[in-house]
Amino acid sequence: MTLTRPGLRPLVASITLVLLTACIVSLPTPASAAFSQAVSVSPAGYDSYHSQANFDRQGDALFVWVRESHNYPYPRHIQMRSRSHTGTWGSTVTVSPSGQDPRLPKVALDDDGDAIVVWHAYAGGDYRVYARRVSRTGTLGTLKVLSPTGAKVHGTDVAIDSDGDAVVTWNEWHDDGRVLPMMRRYTKSGSLPAAVLLASSPARAETPAVAFDREGDAVLAWANDNVVQARTLSVSGTLSGLKTVSPNLSPIDRHFTARVAVDRDGDALVTWRHWTDADQSTQVWGRWVSRYGTVGNVRQLTPSSHPDVVNYSVASDLDGDVLLTWDRFQNKYLYARPISRTATIGAPVLLSASGRLHSVRVDDDGDGSVVWQGAGISGTVGSVRTRRVTRSGTWGTTQVIATNGVSPTTAVSPVGRVIVAWERRFQVDLRIQVSAGP
Repeated sequence: MTLTRPGLRPLVASITLVLLTACIVSLPTPASAAFSQAVSVSPAGYDSYHSQANFDRQGDALFVWVRESHNYPYPRHIQMRSRSHTGTWGSTVTVSPSGQDPRLPKVALDDDGDAIVVWHAYAGGDYRVYARRVSRTGTLGTLKVLSPTGAKVHGTDVAIDSDGDAVVTWNEWHDDGRVLPMMRRYTKSGSLPAAVLLASSPARAETPAVAFDREGDAVLAWANDNVVQARTLSVSGTLSGLKTVSPNLSPIDRHFTARVAVDRDGDALVTWRHWTDADQSTQVWGRWVSRYGTVGNVRQLTPSSHPDVVNYSVASDLDGDVLLTWDRFQNKYLYARPISRTATIGAPVLLSASGRLHSVRVDDDGDGSVVWQGAGISGTVGSVRTRRVTRSGTWGTTQVIATNGVSPTTAVSPVGRVIVAWERRFQVDLRIQVSAGP
């Protein structure tokens, strides 16, 4: 099966990912995994959750999470903590101000380690979008409010280019029932051009996904009821016209959870979950959008024999080779398949017979890691597990990172360093724990 990918540049080297069909292997003991001993990075005495992490190009990482007090009225704060490429941990820093009810923080780092942290929060009025810059030395910038009054915000996303210019996205819920996709640039110099409405119809949009190429151009895509829409943003701040990347379908079919994977030059694969009313099936579909704005053909990316896709994740290396993962609703099976830079779809690989809340990340060259919440061990609610994959498509065995943990997240540095964070319930609190891979 092949995707028609528009605007393909001549390839200096063409490496086709080949994945051999894999059976489920016996799980090694946690001690055999090449990951560091777990460290609790959030403070004791609170419940901490919704962790996110990212790397800069030197391998320094920044973690963010929500910390909730045990005492009424249970105030929440966004907190962060850094980890250097040498393994040294910074102190815990509170990012959000008192008086907010913050949710779902996101973090992005530029090449040099300057970061932006975004979240949405209720602060005595509407839910709004907030952001703070964090310098590579850990200095917090001024708190910024990015969304206007009069609308409720549900969910944010953020991406940052190599030089530190960022794009923040969200969706706005209005009293008249409209749900609109929004974006705002936040430049390295600190300027905040006006927020931009990305599409006015349909008016039931999810939060747009956004990703940058290495030249500073961005691609944004979002599901909007029965269509998936996209726009490109140039390094100079120019938005392209609105593009519909989903095919013409029955108006009662639906699209959800659009994501964007971009290579170094700006060629992007836009993916989404497609629900078909006719047979009640859910699949992952995709379509290439070239850096010139040309839109390719729509293809189904998950097998027809998997009509019950629940979660999916996608990641691209700098050459445009993509790794797609998904799990199925009832049997919990977790799968992966490669999609090469030449748009060839590889065979699916069964990664686990019990895999939920998974994510996939790859480095610049295509070496990657899939992390998921697996079955509990010795009575635990869940465990944290991973499998590594090389750029040539060779899968490692399953490693148990934590025998007691849920809701894992992961990040992979440009040169392949891996960090995994998860939530672990202790007797009196819920903490974020972290382990680092090779």
